[in-house]
Amino acid sequence: MIIRKATASACTQDLAVVRRPELLRAASSGQLRLLEEFLSKEDGGSAAATALAREVAVHLEVETPALYLPSVATEGASALHVVAASGDSPGYLQVAEAICRKASQLLFACDGNGDTPLHCAVRAGNAEMASLLIRQADCCDREKIMLRMQNKRGETALHEAVRFGHKRGMRMVEVLMSHDKQLASVVARDGTSVLYLATSLHHNDIAQKLIFEDRELAYSGPLGQNALHPAVLHSKSKVLFTLKFKSI
Repeated sequence: MIIRKATASACTQDLAVVRRPELLRAASSGQLRLLEEFLSKEDGGSAAATALAREVAVHLEVETPALYLPSVATEGASALHVVAASGDSPGYLQVAEAICRKASQLLFACDGNGDTPLHCAVRAGNAEMASLLIRQADCCDREKIMLRMQNKRGETALHEAVRFGHKRGMRMVEVLMSHDKQLASVVARDGTSVLYLATSLHHNDIAQKLIFEDRELAYSGPLGQNALHPAVLHSKSKVLFTLKFKSI
């Protein structure tokens, strides 16, 4: 462990592990002013940044050391993970955009669960935040890469959108699949497809949306099952008809 102040210009940085509440508060508040104050480097940096740098640093290859948070929420979570999960109002979107400008690589960073900021935004039902993150990834020409990133369970953000369900879940499904029509072909580590998940959770409108968006989508489930099994079990006639029409 190296105790020193890291600079953002070095290729290999000392990544601060935040033990103070300043950055957590700045990222979760939706107030751009707090983040700007924290990241300010004028006159040797803000008091919070200086105190943080004195406290502790660990050696990692990153571009902007001040943008990572401690394990107070999820091990390995960055500031972008936190703001993505915190809100969907203009203030949160501004904070997220500022973080992306400062350190765009955080769009693809994974926390201890393997979740990206996009996973976090969708899990929280933050559709506007998810759209912003996708646009930011598109600016890096890595939109599809981010959309298809899987966490430790092998799930994409689309799994989270399907699990959320209802109108907001449907909206997020539409947002995600509008950027990647074949996203529903990615299955989780245990074989669970988003179609199986939607059917087993009784999210029938979402199931039908998935089917009509991608005729080649995956339909597998865990333990050798497929989407027909929960559809039959729940006697969901519309989904059953659609699945039979697809000849699964």
